[in-house]
Amino acid sequence: MFKSARWRSEKNKIKAVFKLQFHAAQLTKVVGDALVVSLTPADTGKLTAKSEKAVVHDGRCLWENPVYATVKFNREPKSGKIHERKYYFAVGTGQSKSGLIGEASIDFSSYAEANKVTLVSLPLQNFFGVLMNTC
Repeated sequence: MFKSARWRSEKNKIKAVFKLQFHAAQLTKVVGDALVVSLTPADTGKLTAKSEKAVVHDGRCLWENPVYATVKFNREPKSGKIHERKYYFAVGTGQSKSGLIGEASIDFSSYAEANKVTLVSLPLQNFFGVLMNTC
């Protein structure tokens, strides 16, 4: 995961653009030959970004093109703490809810001020053994 830009329009607001590169491993029991990753903020529940389809090969799936997510943060004026911004990554075939493989969540506020590329491994809920790697 890489944060490519940050703007401070107001003293206690931060806007960051995250470049997300996905890789899923241990996909031995997946039905279908291609998968999609959807990005949804927890507070709105509306889809904000979606990857292209990536082919499953030998139990692995690598999305070649990154997904960009613009996230706005609020900072507590007195403590300086950045408020939580939780997002869900849903992995599926792209067909419908029946094609959902699993999902993982991440709090982007933990990475709001990161200056380096960070690799994050997240186990997919609802699908035992699958790991979702984001960098």
